[in-house]
Amino acid sequence: MKIHYPVSKRKIALVLGDICIVNLAIVLSAIVRLGVNGGLSYVKGNPLSFAVYGIVLITIFSFADLYDTRKDYKSIGIVISILFATAVAFVITTFIFYINGSLKIGRGVFFINGALIIVFITGWRMLYSYIIEQPLFNRRALIIGAGWAGSTILGEIKKAKKAGIKVAGFIDDDPEKLNTQICGVPVLGGRSVINKVIRQQNIDTVISAITHEKHADLIKMLIHCSWNGVDVIDMPTIYEQLTGKIPFKHINDMWMLHVVISKPKLYGKFIKPVLEAVISLLLFIILMPVMAITAVLIKTTSRGSVFYTQERMGKDAGRFTIIKFRTMVADAESQTGAVYAADNDHRITKVGRLLRKWRLDEVPQLLNVIKGDMSLVGPRPEREIFIKEFEKNIPFYSQRLAVKPGLSGWAQVKYPYASTIEQTEEKLQYDLYYIKNMSFLLDSVVLLKTVRVMLFGKGK
Repeated sequence: MKIHYPVSKRKIALVLGDICIVNLAIVLSAIVRLGVNGGLSYVKGNPLSFAVYGIVLITIFSFADLYDTRKDYKSIGIVISILFATAVAFVITTFIFYINGSLKIGRGVFFINGALIIVFITGWRMLYSYIIEQPLFNRRALIIGAGWAGSTILGEIKKAKKAGIKVAGFIDDDPEKLNTQICGVPVLGGRSVINKVIRQQNIDTVISAITHEKHADLIKMLIHCSWNGVDVIDMPTIYEQLTGKIPFKHINDMWMLHVVISKPKLYGKFIKPVLEAVISLLLFIILMPVMAITAVLIKTTSRGSVFYTQERMGKDAGRFTIIKFRTMVADAESQTGAVYAADNDHRITKVGRLLRKWRLDEVPQLLNVIKGDMSLVGPRPEREIFIKEFEKNIPFYSQRLAVKPGLSGWAQVKYPYASTIEQTEEKLQYDLYYIKNMSFLLDSVVLLKTVRVMLFGKGK
């Protein structure tokens, strides 16, 4: 009988590639600094020191989840993660060398080595992503569940051609679905044929897309698949990897509870508020000339005040007053009442349209961040009247109030203005993704995308 081991060949390739890159960078940095003969002798004379550096780097990469073979290592977010993880490894290694006198690498070699590793590993990861996108390296997947969740994830897989996933078929216990097709993909049978299909179709990834409670036999089979080297992943996880959203129609209260309980508290509760308050204060000072020009333009081109204030709901349903540059005509809601603004809203002034395009209308909210009512990054703050309405119609909408609202957010950089329930549902999926994955790295990605919008007027 052939024995399978729960080892990912792609992950092994990533680790081995990093080890080769680290060793290459070590040798080249010594040669650049000391010449060929001197460099090679230097490396031979300090094997333990260089080994420690390599071990620390790979360990930090593991903690940073940079050996997840499903990630696109060409994306800006992952590149930032690599740079950040390499910097952390550099700092930790420096500290280890400082407290242990027997371990030492010259500063010149050390800094050159760090620079080479950043360049080489970033290039290697990009090359890796390009290679595994080729048809030869496509993963063959089997989707368990041919209902809404299964067809939804199939649609996302087909959109994400670079994910390298080829769906061989569905597994579903409903006899009426047997031998039917969903978007050209066949339903191959019930759970009793899972092992047979995996062998015959060379399946290496099983996606569980069952909304209701899983049968005990199915759970045992999925565990068996995992221990025999097949990658078993649930639908919400692969959906968020492919789209940057959480499929709230496929999750339940226990899923959300697990997210809240397992979320690290240090960054969100202590580091993020202080860091953002300091950054906001500096930005407010730097942008004062821009705000002054903006105020003059608003005042001279339309009737009404320069600023627009309104009560919004923040963390834990707390209320605060938001401040923005006015982008609409004065008393815009006197005839329409409280309605959602859209990109083509006729109430928006000419100057206001430009301010919205470059997000300059949001700049005064830096004061809200400094006061502690808001964060730089988070779900956008909403009015109570809309929140009450959405809570009735959209599951998990109230989870947006679990964190402070943000001046910008993942949903804002990924999706345009929402003016319908359906569009609000779409944005909620991005907000839930942010709440689940909130981190310094994700905040950095959002801020970089926001800056791009402000500089070039391009984005969602």
